[in-house]
Amino acid sequence: MMESFSETKSSNTIATNKSTTNEIQISKELQDIKNEVFELKKSHEQCKEKGIKVKKDISDVFKHADDITNTLAKHEKESSQLISRIKHLNAKEKQLDITKELSAHLDQIKANVKRAKVSFTPETGSIFVRLFLGQVNVKHMRENEKFRLKQEYEKFKKKTNPQFILFVVLLLLYPQSSFITTSWQIWLLYYYITLALRENILLVNGSSIKPWWIMHHYLSIAGSLTNLLFPLSESFSYFLPQVTYFSGCQGLVQILTNRYQQGRLYKLVAMGKANIIDVTGESEGWGNDPGWTPSALFLFPFLLFVQFFQLYNSFSFFAFAYQRGGNVEWQVFSCGFIFLCLGLGNLLTTLSVYYQKWKNFSKYNKEN
Repeated sequence: MMESFSETKSSNTIATNKSTTNEIQISKELQDIKNEVFELKKSHEQCKEKGIKVKKDISDVFKHADDITNTLAKHEKESSQLISRIKHLNAKEKQLDITKELSAHLDQIKANVKRAKVSFTPETGSIFVRLFLGQVNVKHMRENEKFRLKQEYEKFKKKTNPQFILFVVLLLLYPQSSFITTSWQIWLLYYYITLALRENILLVNGSSIKPWWIMHHYLSIAGSLTNLLFPLSESFSYFLPQVTYFSGCQGLVQILTNRYQQGRLYKLVAMGKANIIDVTGESEGWGNDPGWTPSALFLFPFLLFVQFFQLYNSFSFFAFAYQRGGNVEWQVFSCGFIFLCLGLGNLLTTLSVYYQKWKNFSKYNKEN
């Protein structure tokens, strides 16, 4: 009786187990998920190991770069000492062929060291960069990082130039709004500081930027700060409409100029006459390219208009101060001086660029 009961119970258990096994039968979808999870886990482990190896390799690369930098500094010092020793030789020894050959070798070593230091020596940039970022290396070793810097710079200009027009519209609609006026002045300060900072970093990374344009943005920073500190006085109210119209004109011309320069730069890069890290309007190839296109001619009167507008602003500020016997805020004199520097600097730079284009164009026509 007990045996019969036990057999019955055992058979029921087996049946139950079979039933459970059938119920939890793994589907094809779950099996695929399982396989993909294990493949992902395996790939992740491999990636993790590779990442550790790459980090070590990068660390080794920078150690080697530091060793190269130290060696270059040592070579520079030793070559200078040897050149000095050669100079102290007597006149007869200086005329020997071997002495001339040694001097040529040392000059070549110094030139090579100078070129190599540009690639390997870390740089913190100008005082302006160090003021904001501190003593940090702003030089990028990888070409794609340098190109990304340039792309972000161009993107920033493209996105912010229309905001000149936006603020002008708001200032014309709400001329009495101190909030909009202050926001505009703060935005101008941010805009020119950002441009100057990015241009200094691009310069360290090999971009060809004329010193005047960096100086131009330093002056613009000073002008923006002066405007921000300008009290809401008679002189401020007098000049606000004039400066607002000037900003609108400047914004329109910057949009036109940027579009033209981008097209020219892409063409020069494709022709091998410009560096991929160069920014719009700044390339060694610009001086060698004929460059006398309908777009360049179209831009010329607009550029001249804005630059003469800057000179007119300078005259207006100084005339206002003169009419009141100099009894005006210091911001009036400061704005007059800054507009004068900007107007003259921009005008001379524009005329020199177009004169160079005209000379190249004439030479190109003669050769063809």
